[in-house]
Amino acid sequence: MGRAAVTTLFRSILQEAAASMSRILYFCPDFPQPSGGVKTLYRHVHRLVEMGFDAWIVHQKHPFRVTWHGYEAPTLWLSERPGFTPEDVLVIPEVMPQVMQQTARFSGERIVIALSWSPAYWNLPPGQTWPSFGIRRVITKSPLIQAYLHWSMGIEAALIHEYVTRDRYFFDRGAKRPKICYLTRKERSAAWLHQVLFAKGDPFTRFEWMPLRELSEDEYARNLREATVYVTTNMQEGMNTSVLEAMACGCLVVGYSGVGGGVYMEPDGPAQNCILVENGNVPALGKQLETVLRSLADEPDAYARITENGLDTARAYNDSKDEAESLRTVFSPLLRAGG
Repeated sequence: MGRAAVTTLFRSILQEAAASMSRILYFCPDFPQPSGGVKTLYRHVHRLVEMGFDAWIVHQKHPFRVTWHGYEAPTLWLSERPGFTPEDVLVIPEVMPQVMQQTARFSGERIVIALSWSPAYWNLPPGQTWPSFGIRRVITKSPLIQAYLHWSMGIEAALIHEYVTRDRYFFDRGAKRPKICYLTRKERSAAWLHQVLFAKGDPFTRFEWMPLRELSEDEYARNLREATVYVTTNMQEGMNTSVLEAMACGCLVVGYSGVGGGVYMEPDGPAQNCILVENGNVPALGKQLETVLRSLADEPDAYARITENGLDTARAYNDSKDEAESLRTVFSPLLRAGG
């Protein structure tokens, strides 16, 4: 659907008749690949529905939806011309600035959900910020993003508690084996280091190397439960939730904070919960990973204290009630009925 067509569609949608109950409408890109951002949007809607709110995911083209994450969420499609009303609350991801612009005349509440601090994801025209489109409310999972938005845009963002489900992400000692997991969707340094170290032979060939791509949520989590090491190489992360998921599975995390992960990643001291490497320093990461794998080959429990601290870190994000109540705090005052 072209930009002009979407703009025309929005104008006609916003003119339709009012509904009897306020809704929370989470816009979501039609993006089929597994991503933490899409999972967060669906999970928020799922959680809101559980609490009795009238919440929906909004995609562009019928019948697109994603199911890999396992969260059920009612869905609307712009191509079906759903009616929006001033009583509705529109939640717009930071990666969809065109929706902010196209809904600038919407008289109801609009909230941006900010999952990344990087302006590259915001895709704003030069000289413009979200307040330029009339945006005054923002929610985020990241304390770093919260502070950054206050500094850069003068916006007071509300913090939504992060959540890592214990149903999938838990420590299973019996499942552990010499296995290294890493992501490749945003960055391929770990895949390169896999090739380099594997070519060196023993002890690196004793480890199974598993790129986590194009997997269902269940398969993704199963691989983390089996892994001893998780290599993180993403450099622009809001919360770096994959690190929390790996810690919850008892993986030794080696790599970058992605900036946002610095909120909970402890590089040294009695609370050390990871082997932290300077963001983007692939040579240093390669040498550190070599040291770690040699140590684990000689002594599988060489980093037991660090992984135990990682488990403790992840437990702070295991309670779904924390996420639910932070969502309730944001949305309850904004709705005319329901919830």
